[in-house]
Amino acid sequence: MNKQVYPANQLRVFINTINDLSAELLLQEAIDDYNRKLYLEKIEASLIEKDEEKFMTYTSKLKEMDNEDAAKE
Repeated sequence: MNKQVYPANQLRVFINTINDLSAELLLQEAIDDYNRKLYLEKIEASLIEKDEEKFMTYTSKLKEMDNEDAAKE
């Protein structure tokens, strides 16, 4: 059962897919920016509190994010 797809429908599907991908990329970028700022705040707080464990945890998370970003490029 082959369903015939018309060019206008193909174009509409293509545009919807592009829009979905764009929205997903923007959302992921916003989440990454939020997490980066949060980790920096947590690192600063751990320095003030002199909490080495928290410092190591959040610096590791920040490094992981940076490594993922470098791998994408």
